[in-house]
Amino acid sequence: SQGCVKRQIMQTKTATRFRQHYTALLDLLLPKQCPLCRRFCFDHGLCADCWQGLVFITPPFCQCCGRPLAYAIGDHLCGSCFAKMPPLAKIRSCFLYNDRSRQLILKFKHGDALHLSPLFARFLQAPFTALAEPDHLIVPIPLHAKRYLHRRFNQSAELARLLCQQNKTGIFAPEALTRPKAGPTQAGLSRSQRQRNLAGAFAVPQDQRHRIANRPVLLVDDVMTTGATLYEAARTLQKAGSGPVRGLVLARVLRHGL
Repeated sequence: SQGCVKRQIMQTKTATRFRQHYTALLDLLLPKQCPLCRRFCFDHGLCADCWQGLVFITPPFCQCCGRPLAYAIGDHLCGSCFAKMPPLAKIRSCFLYNDRSRQLILKFKHGDALHLSPLFARFLQAPFTALAEPDHLIVPIPLHAKRYLHRRFNQSAELARLLCQQNKTGIFAPEALTRPKAGPTQAGLSRSQRQRNLAGAFAVPQDQRHRIANRPVLLVDDVMTTGATLYEAARTLQKAGSGPVRGLVLARVLRHGL
């Protein structure tokens, strides 16, 4: 009846006003802080000063690997992809890996700052929705068991899970790819050293092969330095029978030849 509908509308409006007042009261009692400098800010993001330190990647960029370009050219491919196409159909990044983004990411990875996950998921939302389709398997770059026990969580998996959940697209598949080979850290290694270090690092479990067969995959990672990690993971998936593989990373290192 119309009376019931009116009562439901009034109850909804009352509940909305209550949430608004409750949120305002919490903001007054517990002011939000910038996760980097700890200054007060108006939302759950960064303060104005820290925000300005991030360099977001915007067009023009390489249509394959996503490398920023100084100007748009022909087929919009960078020199590296023009010379040799990578094993991923597309790679997209959110921002450059500089001093500011490095502070954020290291805090996230090594400082148990899981509260940064929603902020990063917001940053990644636009490139994620541009890359991911409902039938895509969303696969985070896995950690070796020893590193997982030391860190207690996989930062790439946290990002992938949140992106699927918030955007309601893609199929979160953290078990589709494993990392049976430990290997030394990649920090400070050259491109060729990283490639040798990662040879055979990933595997697709036997019970997952039917799941990835001919299915498009979106790999998610936090930082792309030379691309060696994404490339090796993509090759492993494709050898196991997957469909096209794309990549999404939070930040990328901008260096000559990448």
